[in-house]
Amino acid sequence: MKKLIAAVLLAVSAVSFAAPPPQPPAKGAADSDPGLGGWDDDRFEERREQREKRMRMMLVVGMAEALSLSEAEAIRLADKIKAFDDKRKPLREQMFASMKLLKAAADGDTAALPKVDQATTAVLDLRQQMAAVDKEMFLSVSKDLAPQKRAQLAIFLAKFMREGKGGGMRGGRHHR
Repeated sequence: MKKLIAAVLLAVSAVSFAAPPPQPPAKGAADSDPGLGGWDDDRFEERREQREKRMRMMLVVGMAEALSLSEAEAIRLADKIKAFDDKRKPLREQMFASMKLLKAAADGDTAALPKVDQATTAVLDLRQQMAAVDKEMFLSVSKDLAPQKRAQLAIFLAKFMREGKGGGMRGGRHHR
């Protein structure tokens, strides 16, 4: 198991360091915090995909460790998790669009103000849908586990989500 974790961490490190160095922001950029990237940043999508892959890897490694899985079992788990991430992706994209609109309204954009209630309702509905996907993932992953292992998995996932690693609104910067 330790070999698996070490191999995964080395692979992520290699991918991270292989990426080109970040370019300094253009002078006069409208973004108030260029070091963290903005809502309209051209490279936002690239960073978001990297962050999603890193979070999925952290989830798989953490679950594999919590359940003491073999390498083959961890690979099967990764495939299952990927399928659920594919279900979450459109929900995350819709949530991002709604949050972007809410941020614009909060910043005083008069065109976004009439859409606040609709965007707020969408965010709340999307959070429910994401919770349903998370529940489906838990049930799928835990269906063949002994009660003790299901409990260990539930505790790991609760901690993972609480620490903001699970994505969604808690791990984001939407409150800015």
